[in-house]
Amino acid sequence: MKKRIITAAALSSILCLTSCGHDSNGKDDLKNPSLTTTSTTSVSTTTEPQTTTTAATTEAVQPTAPSADYSPADLAGEWVETDAFNNILTVNDDGSFSLKYAGGGTRFGKIKVESEEKPDGSFTYQYSFYEDNGTVWAGFICPEKPFNEIYSEAEGGMSFVRNDSNVPLAPTIPEAKDLRDALAFADKIMCGVGVATDSNTEYTTDDGTVYHKSVDNIYKTTSDVRNYLYHYMTEQFISSNYDFILGTEHPKCIDIEGALYIEYRPIGGRYCFEDTDPTIDKTDNGYSINIKNNDYGAEETVVIDAVKEDGCWKINEVHDSF
Repeated sequence: MKKRIITAAALSSILCLTSCGHDSNGKDDLKNPSLTTTSTTSVSTTTEPQTTTTAATTEAVQPTAPSADYSPADLAGEWVETDAFNNILTVNDDGSFSLKYAGGGTRFGKIKVESEEKPDGSFTYQYSFYEDNGTVWAGFICPEKPFNEIYSEAEGGMSFVRNDSNVPLAPTIPEAKDLRDALAFADKIMCGVGVATDSNTEYTTDDGTVYHKSVDNIYKTTSDVRNYLYHYMTEQFISSNYDFILGTEHPKCIDIEGALYIEYRPIGGRYCFEDTDPTIDKTDNGYSINIKNNDYGAEETVVIDAVKEDGCWKINEVHDSF
């Protein structure tokens, strides 16, 4: 029985599907990745090669691939596309993957190892990349192990080279902007303006603290705020700088009857980031992201120390003059 895999055409344009695309100029554009990101749950499988016999011989026909012992885990790690785009492919041990485009946008899915039987009864194998909707994005030939490059035989096919260093590939400009926007959001929450609220629907605590109900379509509970912050900030950074946003004796955000309320105490914020591309520098421990900030008419640079945790870039420390 023949099993054929059809791979998608080579990338011809940069996709705009983002898990957390934000605009630092508007709070309503700060998306919670937990509400917008999906991934497949299909289980990776390997089709075992079949043996055939003929009237002339009883020997099994050997597969033409070097070995049928392939697994999606073979690709675990980071890969960079070998063309002008420099898109970054990240594969996890469980076979899930994310493809981050240098110009913005992310593709998610799951990898399976699949085989194709040739007319002579032999088999070839490939890593098939399935998107979250079940369609095949691309297929890459299973090369002889060990290998540091994969390629697609489709017309105009893609190729990726493994990042074999201990240092992750640098964040892209869109990823750097996401960290900038997350820092701006935390600062706005502290000022009571990070989330749209209804001033006519308020809750007053026993100590007189006034909270207004969120009317934001993205942040509806404290969990939404928490998930967003922890997606872009390390636990250590939040604990040192923004722990009082949630879960303290006097938090900025609370849930009342399952709805998010924000403390009403408007104050001036620390940051007013310019909407320009950050610059990224390599450091001994990772990368620094340099952001232009308008400090009441005086331009200065705020530096974010970024580290990679669980495949995501996060803020680990911030250096500014405040």
